[in-house]
Amino acid sequence: MQLLDQIRRRVFARAALAGLSMIGLSASISLAEDGSPARNEFNAHTAAIEKREQNFDVPGVVEKVLVKEGDSVKAGQLIAQQDTSADEAHLKSAELVANSNLEVEAEEAQLEKDKIDFQRKGELIKEHNIAPSEYDEAKLAVTIDQLKLDHAKEDREKASYDVAESKAKIKLKQMFARVDGVVSQIATHEGELADTQHPAITIVKNDVLYVEVDLPADVVNRLKASGMKAPLQVRYVDEGEKGVWREAAVHFIKPEADAQSNFEHVQLQMPNPEMRSAGLQVVVKLPDNLIAPIAGGAAARVTDNR
Repeated sequence: MQLLDQIRRRVFARAALAGLSMIGLSASISLAEDGSPARNEFNAHTAAIEKREQNFDVPGVVEKVLVKEGDSVKAGQLIAQQDTSADEAHLKSAELVANSNLEVEAEEAQLEKDKIDFQRKGELIKEHNIAPSEYDEAKLAVTIDQLKLDHAKEDREKASYDVAESKAKIKLKQMFARVDGVVSQIATHEGELADTQHPAITIVKNDVLYVEVDLPADVVNRLKASGMKAPLQVRYVDEGEKGVWREAAVHFIKPEADAQSNFEHVQLQMPNPEMRSAGLQVVVKLPDNLIAPIAGGAAARVTDNR
């Protein structure tokens, strides 16, 4: 009798698979140890929570690559740099002018001297002791000195803008990590011309992973109705049946379902303290209240393989 029940379960599973194939869905139904359909497990895979493919902003010769593949990096860390020697020389020159007050002080002193001279000649002109032209020249000298002082101040201010511009140019030739993560690939080398169109260094952040899984629409409806607060269980395929189940929270449900299969894409978020690589196959296990019934009142694990 027990053998007959096992045969019936296997026949049922095959019939369910055949029925799904008839509607154009390439599916797999996995069986439990006793031969019955696994009721609440779906195939899925992990994905990096962030993947940054970085390149240089401007063309130039790569001078330094400061990391290697497999290195851990922090956001804001300098990871590569082009030749910036000319920009740094210009920066020092601009900083010298911007930080110097000598020209302004010299013009201020000259202005003060000519103001005194103008004042003295103002007294002399009242007594008719100098020609009017001398007075006019003294007055004009004060005006010219003021213009020279204003120009010196403008030059100093302009130099401060040159400093900012030089720093910006240098920064454009430097590549900083945009996220905390691990260097996954380096596609540039020292001495090469930087390619601004293709990634030079790829950084993957995977201390937290996404779990990408497709679920039947009725399961997703139950998931939404539950408030999506309870975590789902995830296990790595390579760990086998004795592997540890990990908790993953619902992060996102794609607002477009697959019209052919009536499946919806769900993205879970799962901590990754072991720093396992992204892209590995996993199994997602649903709680009993989310299980979708199929023909005959049983439930099966169905995975869209299209």
